[in-house]
Amino acid sequence: MRLKRYNKTLDYSYTFGMYPTIELLRAKPDKVVQIITHSKLSDEEGSRIIDTLTAKHSIALECNDRLIHKLSPKESCYVVGVFNKYYPKINQENHVVLVNPTNSGNLGTIIRSMLAFNFNNLVIIRPAADIFHPDTIRASMGALFGINFELFDDINRYLEVFSIHNQYLFMTEGQDTLDGVSFSPPYSLVFGSEPSGLPPRYSELGNTVRIAQSGRVDSLNLAISASIVFHHLYSRYH
Repeated sequence: MRLKRYNKTLDYSYTFGMYPTIELLRAKPDKVVQIITHSKLSDEEGSRIIDTLTAKHSIALECNDRLIHKLSPKESCYVVGVFNKYYPKINQENHVVLVNPTNSGNLGTIIRSMLAFNFNNLVIIRPAADIFHPDTIRASMGALFGINFELFDDINRYLEVFSIHNQYLFMTEGQDTLDGVSFSPPYSLVFGSEPSGLPPRYSELGNTVRIAQSGRVDSLNLAISASIVFHHLYSRYH
């Protein structure tokens, strides 16, 4: 396979860095095409783990400085994982729903927080940031490989497929505060895009919720808001 710099049309993607690559090898070894290392790689423990996992799963391991330089936009990248894209279906448990997320870093951070607080199912309503972009994967620190995710072209299609889920929509003008809501499973935690949040019409889809905060800032970053909600529910129900 002749590898190219990442673009969304490719049917494969990359992990850049030691930790995301190890998580890829641990969680999805059947999707891995090959692992590429740099001659300057000095992480002995990480190298040992990669050597063990690639040998265990009969995955090609190559030291190729020029190829890493070609694929990675960062000079400090010493490990690259190549994997085939895959599309795991979500199940009937609780869902996190992101409506038109635009920022790869925020998307990856949310995925990492999901795994930290035991949320396993992510729904993305398109158009949206690319879940397979190496920046998304790096921001997630490889947590992407531990969750289920599914893409929908509009919220109504999602609601048709998962009609039994109770919808909790996070809006700055939400009717109830986070502390005042009793979340009835299976539920969907619905968040809007970074620039504009959820459109007003979404308030008709379920319970609207706001995160109580001081008036010293206009709003919270999407990844911060989602992480607050995940932690609240994890602390409350576990």
